[in-house]
Amino acid sequence: MVRPVEAVRARPFLRLAWLAIASPLLGGCDGASSAGSPRSEAAPGDTAAMYAAQLAESLGGRDAWDRTRYLSFRWIVERDGQVVANREHAWDRYDGRYRVAYEQEGAAYVLLFNVNEVEEHPELGKVPAGRAWVGGTELTGAARDSALRRGYGAFINDTYWAVMPFKWEDLGVHLAYEGTRTLSDGGEYAAVHLSFDQGLGTTEDQYWGFLDESGRMAAWQYHLGRSEAPGDVIWWSDWRQVGDIQFAMTRVMDDGERFIYFEDVAASETVPEGRFDPPAT
Repeated sequence: MVRPVEAVRARPFLRLAWLAIASPLLGGCDGASSAGSPRSEAAPGDTAAMYAAQLAESLGGRDAWDRTRYLSFRWIVERDGQVVANREHAWDRYDGRYRVAYEQEGAAYVLLFNVNEVEEHPELGKVPAGRAWVGGTELTGAARDSALRRGYGAFINDTYWAVMPFKWEDLGVHLAYEGTRTLSDGGEYAAVHLSFDQGLGTTEDQYWGFLDESGRMAAWQYHLGRSEAPGDVIWWSDWRQVGDIQFAMTRVMDDGERFIYFEDVAASETVPEGRFDPPAT
């Protein structure tokens, strides 16, 4: 049974490595703007679509998400009681500007790029257009491209952990209602399966969202394409109002152990002045 968030300790960070699990690519990547993303059209009587609509309303409504131009947060991971990742994100969802800042081996990285301007590098894969600094020194050439690739991977991974419930109705996402499932707390939840079109991120991965009676997503489970067995159920908890939307601040393993949480979360219709400026030198 899931224990209160205040009582939990950190556990090993299972599948998440430094960059990313193979999360489906969010709207906003590969040239598609995330603000007001085109939505799939539901057939009449589609039960999965009905639950998706209820989920959207529980989060503040579709219009609230579309109005949210600016989103920022810290994505923090614990392992054995120690913080092993702490990345600061800022995203202008309307024009694709993105900022990631973190420390690695004592060096401070700042990456500025555009998630709508991504090219396929012959060796590195997807690299966005942008700039990168380490310890205040701007990188160039291969070092810059490598840093930007890592920053883009962090964008894909961390934002999906942050806002996956807002992405159910995007084009290329397919929903299937699978009835109810009883989870570890003894409650019954509506189970909706998510799969993805070819080219939309890592399409062999699959997700299940579990919705409570209010329509809010209580937990998810994901199956990575390279894995033989589905992953653990992970609870989305500590929902709070941020700007016009609802945001879950904590991810808790099924045994009650917290392992991801968010701090400094902000959502607004305007972008703070200077938020995407290069670091001062």
